[in-house]
Amino acid sequence: MSIKPPMKYPLSAWHSIPESSKFPGYTMSGPDLYHEKSRMSLAEHIEEAKSFLQITYCSGNYHDEDQPEEKQISAFVEEYQSAFQALKGGQNATSCEELITMKLGAAFQSDKLQGCFSTSMTWVLCTELLYQSECKENAWSTLVEYKKSELETEIALDEEYNLSVSNRNRAAGKLNHQERRYLKPYFVELLVSETPDNGWKAMKTAASKLAPLIFERHMSSGIDADPDTTVANVETWLTTWLKNDEQCKELYFAHRHKKPLPKI
Repeated sequence: MSIKPPMKYPLSAWHSIPESSKFPGYTMSGPDLYHEKSRMSLAEHIEEAKSFLQITYCSGNYHDEDQPEEKQISAFVEEYQSAFQALKGGQNATSCEELITMKLGAAFQSDKLQGCFSTSMTWVLCTELLYQSECKENAWSTLVEYKKSELETEIALDEEYNLSVSNRNRAAGKLNHQERRYLKPYFVELLVSETPDNGWKAMKTAASKLAPLIFERHMSSGIDADPDTTVANVETWLTTWLKNDEQCKELYFAHRHKKPLPKI
């Protein structure tokens, strides 16, 4: 009875590309991505997925971005193990997903990332439990479902970053606004004392004329003024006050028209 030789792995392990367009006869070879991925075991895929989730959690956790990365990793690992034990103990996967959203998802500002991350993590938990329970065929099919949500999670991470930057800028704007409120009484005085003989023609005119005076006061105030502040920045502040602050707006309109001639 003849013994068949072991079947050769059908995918090529190497990929070759031209080394340079100037030397078309020379090539360099490297591992082929498709071959590399196809040779990964189920256990390796699970570990890769868990690594992706850990990186996503640490990258998207802008609420605690000043917290040491080691603590963020520990928080993720702890919650993963807790959810895995709950799933292993008979808790249904949907309930586990809800807990993940509440505990880990709270670190994200984006609702989309909260949902995608929780779904992805639940699929990985299911995959790992099925693998450990020797239901490998089911584990592979569950891993496929995880892969579908992985890309959505990656896209949502970009959205989380943009949202975080937007929220940070908005918060900084509010803080800066409060820090320069001390200038408003001086601006109110100038709106009256520096009114042109024919009155303020436009808000832009008032802001432009008074900005250098406010800028000088700001920079010499002794308060920790931002050294990068410019007259143009101050003009923007004044325009905002004229449009949105009731006191400034009222004074501006009161002095918009030509000053009355003094009585003889």
